[in-house]
Amino acid sequence: MTQRLDNSQLARDKRRVKYRSIGAFTLIELLLALSLLSTLMVAVGVAVDASLYSYAENEKIADFNQVARVILTRMSHEIRTAAAVDSTDSEITIIPPGGGDVTQIQYAFEGGTLYYRRTTGSGMTESVLVAGDENVHLTTFYVIRETGLDWQGLSCTKSLTIRMGFTSGGETFWITASASPRRNQLY
Repeated sequence: MTQRLDNSQLARDKRRVKYRSIGAFTLIELLLALSLLSTLMVAVGVAVDASLYSYAENEKIADFNQVARVILTRMSHEIRTAAAVDSTDSEITIIPPGGGDVTQIQYAFEGGTLYYRRTTGSGMTESVLVAGDENVHLTTFYVIRETGLDWQGLSCTKSLTIRMGFTSGGETFWITASASPRRNQLY
């Protein structure tokens, strides 16, 4: 039986020696691991921040792009159905077909803001369609007018091309639309 106790005692001693030989982290290893972990976390944080910033900028540009497309679609429709259209480089004046309350529609780009003006029998109303904010600006709005002759030989607007330029972060994004009045032009 003493042999057995000696064997169990010997096994316990071996375990103690085994556990003592397994070393823990030294202070230098722990500091090195913490510095590597903090560097990795900073890199991940910077990447996530850049990704969120990029997402927010793309959202703003997409919103302005959608607004511009809606405006250009509306302009194109009003030009196509107009009784008469006149324009300058930064302004469009539309005379709608007769029978309605609206006598004149005007789109005017003044000081970085695009205005929509409607004249009716009771007066004129004005709305701001696009005004730049601190991140995205409507920097360019110009109209190219092509004239021709109508069926009576009178000068008329044959087509309009409208170009809008938005600037964000030093980049300019262009949106263009063209429309031709469908009615004979008499003015």
